[in-house]
Amino acid sequence: MQLIAIVLAAGLLAQAPSLPDLNGTWKMDAARSGSPDQTPPVTEMTMTIRQTPSAVEVEWISGTDKPIATTYELGPPPKQPAEPLGADAKRAYWDGQRLVLDRGGSINGQTVSMKQSLTLDPGSKELIVERLVIVQHGYTLRGTKNYASVKDVFTRVGSF
Repeated sequence: MQLIAIVLAAGLLAQAPSLPDLNGTWKMDAARSGSPDQTPPVTEMTMTIRQTPSAVEVEWISGTDKPIATTYELGPPPKQPAEPLGADAKRAYWDGQRLVLDRGGSINGQTVSMKQSLTLDPGSKELIVERLVIVQHGYTLRGTKNYASVKDVFTRVGSF
């Protein structure tokens, strides 16, 4: 009986898919990205990712701005429907082969939440970052959006 349990456990571990290795430096391909079409346009963006089994550190550099680094502890996905995060809250989790980074913050005095989904292409040369920003003002006006979304394509320029 113990032998059967060991064989089954080994089989389940062997079938578990490995998670993508996102470590390295990534540069936005402006011609294939949505950020240059924003107001104001963002035409240069670099991201460095340091990934461990328990956390992910992401450093963003946009144009000539100072780098912004955030460390996310990895945890299980939230139960759906998940409430948007409040200011200064953050979480990261794997949704299959996609890394999801959720963060709450403040922009111009408004509480916002941002969800970023990072998906690595099969060749590990491109990283697709889909970003959704929601303004949490507690109400919506008919015909207006309280969110913005953008999809950017990054290419690997280095690795660890």
